[in-house]
Amino acid sequence: MTWGLPNTLTVEEDGGISSLMGSAPMTLTRDAALGDGAILAAARDALQASFAADERKHFMDPFAPAAERNAEVVGVLRDAVSQHRQRGGLLARVPTDDETLLALFAATIGWGPAQRYLDDPRVNEIKIIGTRMRVQEAGKPFVTVPERFNSVDEVMSRAMLLAQVLGVKLDANLPQSTLPVAHGTRMHVTIPPRVPKDNTLVCIRRGRRECWDIDDVLKRGTVDRALADLLRLLSRARCSFLIVGRTGSGKTGMLEALANSWPGEPHIVTIEDHTAEIGIRRTDLWTREHVNTEHDPLVFGRVAKEAMRQTPDLLLPGETRGNEAGAILAMVLSDHPVMTTLHARSCLEAAQRFASFAAMPGAYMYEGRRDDALRDTCLGFDVVIKMDVWEDLGIRLITEVALLDGSEYRRGSVLEPRVIPLAAVEVQPDGHITWRLMARAGVGGMLEWVEGQDQTPQKLREKLVRARAMAQIRTAATSLDLVAEAISRASRHLQANEAARALATLRGAWVQRRDGRLIASAQQALAHLPGGFTEERAAATARRADLDRLLQGQRWRAARQHYDLLIGDLVFAAVAVPTGGWSTIETQITAGLALEAEADEARIEAELALGQHQARVAVDILSRFTVTELSVAVALPLICVREAAMEQLMALGEGSEAALSSVRAQRMALERALMTEQQDDVERRAA
Repeated sequence: MTWGLPNTLTVEEDGGISSLMGSAPMTLTRDAALGDGAILAAARDALQASFAADERKHFMDPFAPAAERNAEVVGVLRDAVSQHRQRGGLLARVPTDDETLLALFAATIGWGPAQRYLDDPRVNEIKIIGTRMRVQEAGKPFVTVPERFNSVDEVMSRAMLLAQVLGVKLDANLPQSTLPVAHGTRMHVTIPPRVPKDNTLVCIRRGRRECWDIDDVLKRGTVDRALADLLRLLSRARCSFLIVGRTGSGKTGMLEALANSWPGEPHIVTIEDHTAEIGIRRTDLWTREHVNTEHDPLVFGRVAKEAMRQTPDLLLPGETRGNEAGAILAMVLSDHPVMTTLHARSCLEAAQRFASFAAMPGAYMYEGRRDDALRDTCLGFDVVIKMDVWEDLGIRLITEVALLDGSEYRRGSVLEPRVIPLAAVEVQPDGHITWRLMARAGVGGMLEWVEGQDQTPQKLREKLVRARAMAQIRTAATSLDLVAEAISRASRHLQANEAARALATLRGAWVQRRDGRLIASAQQALAHLPGGFTEERAAATARRADLDRLLQGQRWRAARQHYDLLIGDLVFAAVAVPTGGWSTIETQITAGLALEAEADEARIEAELALGQHQARVAVDILSRFTVTELSVAVALPLICVREAAMEQLMALGEGSEAALSSVRAQRMALERALMTEQQDDVERRAA
């Protein structure tokens, strides 16, 4: 790929005031634009006006997924700049590159210097301490980043404004609060007088964009294959789980993974306190309930009791933190499968701690009756999973799994849980992580104990036997291949000249399984409807052209969105199917996104190194990437960091002027290419 465009960053408008004046206004630098209060106010007004409608308000959310929001933000601000250049206005001199426009969003209705980290999918948590920021990638230690807020007042005003919008009390009388922001993100704020003003603390834990299942935690090294199979077996038996560990250990992620691996098509009820962290894939079979125990400490227990009347197949009461445990325990004993999380240091302590919560003042049924609560905890819950995060290795993992088999009196009159170890993590001498299993998922759907006699608790044995019988029933009932049956029925419809019914049948099967055979059958059905689906055919053709353009320009993120739109509907997929099938496009996009993710990660590492005056390290980190193999939007920030590193080396008497000149030429070519790309996008939207 080459970029041979005019060597200027100034955008000249056709017509309007600029043409009457004979030249475009001089473009400001990015820093100058961001430092101008009047420009920031005008940008804020443009964004708020454009996103005022209810159906567009989500684009103002700084915690929303960045890809779609950023595209809209850039489009709005670029149009506003164009209008100001034509009629005169404060934004006329603002650069129109993506980074500047997104920086304007961050500085106005976003979260300032924290916004880039909120938009980075690898970042798990951000802490703002005073004006400094510490950032944690998933499973890794916190690092202090070079960016910082201009003042503590800026941090406090953003937090208190957000609290006001969300209807959460945050002031001197209540100086600590959790803000239930959207998209599974959780924000906890501490302000004066709880802390000195300079120590104002904002903790933002990012929610996941995708709902996990057991395969996802397997890929991340949280479990190995044998342990994953064991968890699937226990899920198929509809066990009740306690998932425990310290803060940030991955408890909610494991709860979500088990829920999304539950057998059949379960109706799942989730109850969350002031947050929205749990993600369920089958949203059509998901009842999501929220409570606020800060306003009403007993509401969680009441809602949990009401959930039993909803006859859920699986109940997820989120995190257990207090007397709501009594109501949760009542649900477990009613034979509803339940999964919840709590803070505990071991599987043994988990049962004891849960029972203590269930016996707290105000608890349903068990107030002041800890032994009764412990006895029923050990009878109701089947499995305890202990999670941990090993920061040095950058992974969250299961460290212990145990079965509960009732309770017994020990040491005289002390009632204690009977805990049967099932799995434990081990680190081999070479550092390799493995899990020692005391029992495995057996071929017959039962636990197969590795050594000694069978220790399966009777209540779990009964659940495993029932699950095995249900699996045989499901296998018998679903032996016909869904796709083959749909194709057969569609063929009969075509023979009866009912092409529309044939296509409807195939589309229904496509929702369940995207099988290439359905595309071929859909093409046959469409051939019998030469005048039908005219708009869909035209839209599919246009989107395919857009996809080809994005693939050619290596714009993988936008290509992924267009690809998902095309294959989301069988008619689109059948009309626009490429040579070699959609799998070839999927492979191409996946590889491109992987390369860009590596490049983005390397750029961030290089920026951190550069901030620590390690220019040579920054250059070495970026040396493995060739900018022509990346999209312009990814390549430009990377080359800018490389240029800054080489300038730092030159200042130290190292490096080569010729090499620096070459990098500068690449950067300017990329800027020209980006400007052309952006202008093309504007023209395409206008058309």
